[in-house]
Amino acid sequence: MRVISFTLVLLLLLISNAMADGIQGRIGLTGKVGFLMPVQDDFITGVEDTNTGLAAGGGIIYGIGKNVAAEVDIMHVPTLRVEAAGAKVGEASMTDISLGLQYRFTPEKPLVPYLGAGVDFIKGKFTNVADRRYGLEWTTGGHVSAGVDYFATRGIALTAELKGVFAPAGNIKSTPQEYNPNSFVGTVGVRLFLPEKIFD
Repeated sequence: MRVISFTLVLLLLLISNAMADGIQGRIGLTGKVGFLMPVQDDFITGVEDTNTGLAAGGGIIYGIGKNVAAEVDIMHVPTLRVEAAGAKVGEASMTDISLGLQYRFTPEKPLVPYLGAGVDFIKGKFTNVADRRYGLEWTTGGHVSAGVDYFATRGIALTAELKGVFAPAGNIKSTPQEYNPNSFVGTVGVRLFLPEKIFD
C-alpha cells in the first residue's frame, strides 16, 4: 500500500512539474529514430521496388509563443534497397533538412499533440551493384506532420511523429535518371529542454 501511495505521489509531482509553463521561450534538443517508406516503388527511375529504410536524426525546437514552436530538423536514411525484376540493383541514401512550424494544442499539459508544416531540402546518393556512385541532386519541397510530446518532467519529453514529405523529382548526376523523394516517415524520440526564456 505504501509503495502504491509513493508511486501516485511521484506521478503527481511529475505531472505538476510538466504542466508549469509549456515551452515558450525555451530551446529543446531532439533525437529521433524510425523509418522512411517511399511513396513510389520506383524511387529511382527504372527500378520496380524500394524497401522501407531506417531513419535517424535530430534537431532543435524553440517555443515562439504559447502555442507555436519553430523547428529545424535533419533526418538521414542510410540505406534504401532498390530492386528490379526481383533482384537488388543498388542502394540509395537520403538526407532531408527541414525547417518548420508546429501548432501545439495543449501547451501546459503533460500530453501535447501538435500539427506541423514546413519546407524541406533533400539530397542523397545512389550506389549500384557495380559499386558506382551517383549523387542525388538537391530538390526542394515541403512536409506536413502530426505528433505528440509527453513531458515526463519539465525538461524531458518523449515524442512520436508521423510526417509526409513531398517534393518534385530530383536529378541523378551524370545520368538521365531521376529520383522521387516523396515519402512517409514515422519516428519516436526524446526532447531535452533548456530552461525557459534563456535569452531574456
